[in-house]
Amino acid sequence: MDQGTEPRLEDYQAMAKALIHWFDMAETADLLKEVGILPKSREKIDKGYDRRAQAFAKHALPAQIVRLKSDAPMASLHIFSEIYDNGFLRADPWRWWFAWIALELIAETGPDPTGRHIKTFLKDSETHPLTDESAARWLACNPLRVRYWSRGIERDIVLAQTHHASDTANAAVKAEHHLALALRKPIEVLKDALLEEAAEVAGALTMRIEERVRRNFKSQMPLRA
Repeated sequence: MDQGTEPRLEDYQAMAKALIHWFDMAETADLLKEVGILPKSREKIDKGYDRRAQAFAKHALPAQIVRLKSDAPMASLHIFSEIYDNGFLRADPWRWWFAWIALELIAETGPDPTGRHIKTFLKDSETHPLTDESAARWLACNPLRVRYWSRGIERDIVLAQTHHASDTANAAVKAEHHLALALRKPIEVLKDALLEEAAEVAGALTMRIEERVRRNFKSQMPLRA
């Protein structure tokens, strides 16, 4: 039977489902209780948990912790290479969280080379605490993100303070107005940055999945005389 000259959409979806199988997912709150950062029960007094770690643990981690299973095949290391390290950010809980969502969406709707599907999902989904609630937590998870975006925020503030520095009577009012705008803008920039990183993860996974699907497809094609 002729298989055609290109892999089918179902081939990409099946590969994504196979990769999801190698993910181990747990609710962050449950893991924090396990390690003694959150109290194990609300009903009973628990003095054994460590309050000092709560600020980071509760406010810088995604809702679910996603990890690669210990028995995952070696081939998965290549597929997830950009998740481990994209040349700027080494893997953190958010990049694995993005990878999980990206694979779920690829399994449902197909490849996402531009990250459009994951960006739409993260903005519009009603099932996750997403961009409005997650952007600051995502930023706080990695010092590299903080340094990278704080430089941009500082530039905006300096520009706002100097843009209308003059001797006119309403200079102070204009400067205050532009400073307020400059401080509001980074919040939107921060949300966009979270979405862009998620899109990058989705695009990288799509590329690796396509490589693997095409390799499998070629190996299964019948030899022609």
